[in-house]
Amino acid sequence: MEQNNLFARASVLLCSTLLFFTLNSFSQSLPEELETSVAPEKSVTQEKSRSEVTYKQLHSSSFSDENGLFADGLKLKMDLSVLEEVEEQREEFDPTEIPADDIYGGMWGNRHVNIYGGLENAPDTFMVDLENFTMPVDGYMTSNFGRRGSRRYHYGIDLKAQTGDTIYAAFDGKVRVKQYERRGYGYYLVIRHVNGLETVYAHLSKFLVDENDFVLSGQPIGLAGNTGRSYGSHLHFETRFLGKPINPNFIIDFENKVTHRDEYLVTNSSYRKTNSSSRVVVSNKSPNGGGNSVASSDAASSESTNKFVSGEVSYHRIQSGDTLGAIAKRYGTTVGELCRLNNITSRTVLRIGRTLRVS
Repeated sequence: MEQNNLFARASVLLCSTLLFFTLNSFSQSLPEELETSVAPEKSVTQEKSRSEVTYKQLHSSSFSDENGLFADGLKLKMDLSVLEEVEEQREEFDPTEIPADDIYGGMWGNRHVNIYGGLENAPDTFMVDLENFTMPVDGYMTSNFGRRGSRRYHYGIDLKAQTGDTIYAAFDGKVRVKQYERRGYGYYLVIRHVNGLETVYAHLSKFLVDENDFVLSGQPIGLAGNTGRSYGSHLHFETRFLGKPINPNFIIDFENKVTHRDEYLVTNSSYRKTNSSSRVVVSNKSPNGGGNSVASSDAASSESTNKFVSGEVSYHRIQSGDTLGAIAKRYGTTVGELCRLNNITSRTVLRIGRTLRVS
């Protein structure tokens, strides 16, 4: 009896042991199967999410490799800043337009030097920009601005030049006159410049430009000669404003072949005549080195009567964004007064770099 009980207990223990090992083995195999079944789904999900990222950011480190807009906007900002700087510093002139048309009241003729006798509302002062000046010819002065005898007057400067020497435009501008005058200028040109001046080039032997051509400072415009009323090959050179001759010595230092300043203020005193003879010249560049210089004294005299130097007249250089209303408010005046002082209208386009008289 006891033996049967012993066998029964052993059977129960063996079954319990087998059940324990079976359950333990099942619990260990289940995570492996779950991991095996879930992993492919997770992999597919990751692959799917990665495929949606189709863009690529470009940074400044890849500037030399690829062109385009950078994520940090580096190239875009650089390009815009360069364009804005150039736009502010550069004043462009349309070659199809008439230079200084607002000052000359729309008058443009191709026949004569002075066509402005009927011009009304001419400004009594005007600031001329001289920064891009070029000597018309590399010769010394042979005859000055001044009297020739008791009846004639020499309204320009004669510069030594051989026939065939190249003559250059003094400033940017447009050819207004290309004519021949047998008893005077001979073959001559008149150029209206962007800065408001007009220059005359006379006794030429050949033209290199045509009427209404736009020329740049230093551009060849003709060849020197001995045509018209001339007694030897040379260039006759004049500077004029609104048709009136201005002594070129007021503007140009012919001895050093440069302008006296970067700007010149045209006033009523600019048109005055001198009692000096045209034979008194700046001639220390000539072969014999003789003669007396009057150019320096003329320039000094001009400065002594210059309202701009004395502070009686004020000017404003036009900048980007300026309007007549804003300028008038800044200087305590009115738009109407600005228009009167500068011979313009309220609809005149303000060009960057130009100068407006404000008082």
